[in-house]
Amino acid sequence: MTYPPQPGAPAPGQPPYQQQPAQQPPPYRQPPAYQQPPYQQPPAYRSPQPPYQQQQPYPQQQFPHPQLQQPSPQPQFPPGRAPEEPPRRKRRVWLRVLVSVLALVLLAVGGLGYAVWRTQQKQAQYAKDNDPVKAWRAQFDKMYRALESKDEDAFVEIFAEGPTREKQRKVFRNLVRMPWDQVGWTSAGGPVKGTLQVSFVHQVAGVDNLPVAEEYEWMVPDGLFVVPKPGLVTEVRGWLDPISGKTVKTSLYPGPWDLYDEMSVEVRDHLVVVSDKAQEAELKRDTDVLAQAAKDDLEAWRKSGPAPANDRKPGAGFFVVLEKDRDAYNKLYLGANKENDNLEAGVNLEVPTVDEFGKVGAGKSLIGGSRIAMDTGGSRFTGSDWRAGVLDIGRHEMGHATAATLHVKTDMELETSDKDGVRRWVSEGFAQYMALRGKDADARADVNSTLRDYPFSGELPGPGTAFYAKEARDRHANYVLAGDALRYMASKYGEQKVFSFVTAHYADPSALDQEIKDATGLTFAQFQDAWAAHVRATAPVRR
Repeated sequence: MTYPPQPGAPAPGQPPYQQQPAQQPPPYRQPPAYQQPPYQQPPAYRSPQPPYQQQQPYPQQQFPHPQLQQPSPQPQFPPGRAPEEPPRRKRRVWLRVLVSVLALVLLAVGGLGYAVWRTQQKQAQYAKDNDPVKAWRAQFDKMYRALESKDEDAFVEIFAEGPTREKQRKVFRNLVRMPWDQVGWTSAGGPVKGTLQVSFVHQVAGVDNLPVAEEYEWMVPDGLFVVPKPGLVTEVRGWLDPISGKTVKTSLYPGPWDLYDEMSVEVRDHLVVVSDKAQEAELKRDTDVLAQAAKDDLEAWRKSGPAPANDRKPGAGFFVVLEKDRDAYNKLYLGANKENDNLEAGVNLEVPTVDEFGKVGAGKSLIGGSRIAMDTGGSRFTGSDWRAGVLDIGRHEMGHATAATLHVKTDMELETSDKDGVRRWVSEGFAQYMALRGKDADARADVNSTLRDYPFSGELPGPGTAFYAKEARDRHANYVLAGDALRYMASKYGEQKVFSFVTAHYADPSALDQEIKDATGLTFAQFQDAWAAHVRATAPVRR
């Protein structure tokens, strides 16, 4: 969800902008300011490798001594014939031989079996003592304690000396500056083919409704029983798509603590605003205006929003990154996946909660919170009336964020499709409604200037990516028309109907017709026709 360009203003700069199934982790512990038990992951044990079966020793064959013949006074056999052994005596001798051989075999097998048993016991004990899941869980707990006690050396010890360790020192210093309700690291298992998938599970205090996760890949030596030791991790990156080689869009990597060498942080009631240290002056100037936007949107929900249902409630607060460099702005949370959209002035990203905190049925998840980024190189931040511009974009993006946590998101839902997801005219229309809420004169002026001689089709704008048109005038017209549709609903049926309609639609986007009827008593087609007649009667559109 993005914010439209300012009409008549120069466009912002143009250059360029995931899982092994998770085991159920117990709750995280928190840093000192927010006391909560640590998030831990249940162990996933591996069975020890069976020992190599040794070859049994071949028993030595025993041979009896030949029998000696005693001289006889009279020959018992005809001359020239050799004497023969009595048959009974011969069988008795070979029976003794067989018994001896069997005894030796049993002794050898018994000794070998004992040796095999001892080897198995030793390997099982080694596997128990060196269980990768258990060992990595202890490592993550060590990192939490290091963050809690601000022990930088203990935190970075696992990372290889050189650039990797130095980068993680900067990450540590940025994380220490943040207010956390929950924070911790976890993994579904041990390393596989030299890669350990690590989830940084966190909940920003006063902002996130539920814990969310940023997904990393830690590169380690390949092999069995790879357990933590100093300098083991040679590289840290976001989860990569094995086909495209790009960071997985849902990895939330890089966060601002990954992107910035030094991060500045400002905290207000239900608001955390961050920037690169080099942009700290802009951060300090804008934070109080954004705090007013946060207050306005939250008060609107308290006044007109429906009561929470089924653990779904509006966003508790807002986490905002201010960034004037377009390349850095595009990289935030999406890595190399974001194409530069020079008409985009700001964006709000819905972040699903980690599974164990917010599953609401098979294939569906609650949204734990949102991440807002704003391009401070645009005219809303640089113009002479910058306060109004910052308040406007702040209320718009925060309007997205308050509604986002009402969304029950399917695992297969496509961000760019209106077929099964939240309709763009609803999401962007509500954000635009919130931006100009209580400013009817400004809203009417925006409609008149944007829609003058505009070819109005009589239909609500969209669907899908068509809402975000490539031409600035077409896109801004879509925003204006969507906002006007919800203002029309509020004027005819009351503001509470607007909030109830938006809440219901975010919970079940497939039931739009029924949701329109519940709010207005009209079918979707009837509502659209009534609104279109209102636009033609009040706006200078091309008829």
